[in-house]
Amino acid sequence: MIRAENVVKIFSGRGVTVRAVDGVSTTVDKGEVVVIIGPSGSGKSTFIRCVNALEKFNGGHVYIDGVDIADRKTNLNKIRAEVGMVFQQFNLFPHKTVLDNLTLAQMRVRKRSRTVACEKARMLLAKVGIPEKEGEYPSRLSGGQQQRVAIARALAMDPKVMLFDEPTSALDPEMVGEVLDVMKQLAREGMTMMVVTHEMGFAREVADRVLFMDEGKIVEEGTPEHFFTAPREDRTKLFLKQVL
Repeated sequence: MIRAENVVKIFSGRGVTVRAVDGVSTTVDKGEVVVIIGPSGSGKSTFIRCVNALEKFNGGHVYIDGVDIADRKTNLNKIRAEVGMVFQQFNLFPHKTVLDNLTLAQMRVRKRSRTVACEKARMLLAKVGIPEKEGEYPSRLSGGQQQRVAIARALAMDPKVMLFDEPTSALDPEMVGEVLDVMKQLAREGMTMMVVTHEMGFAREVADRVLFMDEGKIVEEGTPEHFFTAPREDRTKLFLKQVL
């Protein structure tokens, strides 16, 4: 479903050049949950933004369901409609109700009628556990509720893939669980997911594969069992010693 080949992203400024993503290659199969972990500044968020072409990369290729997003002929908006993205910040429209946040893209991009879009939105709000919030504005919701609305909004587009960029890092600790529960449910239902997170318990419980990144490279990858109990690389061992 996702194939990255030798992806490179370079940031330059004030005489400094940083290879934020340095020749990363990996795949995500249909129905697979791949979790990316690593220290801050390791390139994991930049890489996942490259996968959705939100970050223009300097080299390599990313294929989404066989389509090369580095090809100039590729319609990126069409590709993005197939890829749901959930960010650290919720990015909801503050002046629109929860229901309107969930229906806008459905009507504009998927060309659904308001009736069909509302029906889909209400079904998804029930799925993420907040059906009673459809008439509220984002400012009246907790952080955990706003993030669940953001997940529902992404799902409303019927994506083939869901990308999560540290979806719980901006939340109060007691709200993290409610968002992770929604993500676990998606994984159980077979959604193809790529997740950047610091939540080691989630990685251990839900991931099919864990990628550990440092200094723009994938240092180690494997099953959660291998990764958390018998990592090979010294850099991985040091990281796990500090976070577990």
